[in-house]
Amino acid sequence: MVSKSSYTRTIYHLCDNPNANYLQVNDIEHHLALDIPKISPKGLMMALQKHKHKILLIDYQSIHLLTEQVRDLPLTDKNFETIVFNVPKRLTTEQLLELGNLKGLFGYKEDNKAIAKGCAEIINGQNWLPRKVCAQLLHYYRHVIDQSRTPVVVDLTCREVQILQSLRTGASNLQIAEDLFISEFTVKSHLYQIFKKLSVRNRAQAISWAKQHILS
Repeated sequence: MVSKSSYTRTIYHLCDNPNANYLQVNDIEHHLALDIPKISPKGLMMALQKHKHKILLIDYQSIHLLTEQVRDLPLTDKNFETIVFNVPKRLTTEQLLELGNLKGLFGYKEDNKAIAKGCAEIINGQNWLPRKVCAQLLHYYRHVIDQSRTPVVVDLTCREVQILQSLRTGASNLQIAEDLFISEFTVKSHLYQIFKKLSVRNRAQAISWAKQHILS
């Protein structure tokens, strides 16, 4: 285990109820020999600037409940590093990308002591990902790089470019609609056309394309 003095960043347990007792996280905290403060999705959103560049520890079993609390929970924001545990099965690449800047992933039956060891390495700047997950992400990003090396000519309208720029910030359909003074239905219609023009299947892939080809 790495000495306490070498820890420079903090892991926050992103959870439904910060006042509840989470036995598994308590045990991880014990093996880590370091406090893991709890924070709710709403608390994270309210103190977004303060909690940038922090590491979020997330129980995969509760991830849908967490994102339902705040629909635009910015897990895909590059400023948030994530550690996900209790993952029941191998995830698709799309599911992995939805977990944001993924630094650690632990299976459902992973020993808490092993999770704590991984967390310690992540705090000190390392990744702690299974080989299959690394292979999936490496394959995906190689594909992205290959695409960026070829000339890209896409006939996007000004409105579609605006929507892509909003997607990059993690905005929800409702936020985009409010910002651009259009309906959510219109946003969905634009997204359908954008996905079709870019030959992508989902928001994560559209965001990846926008990061490569649209200036901030």
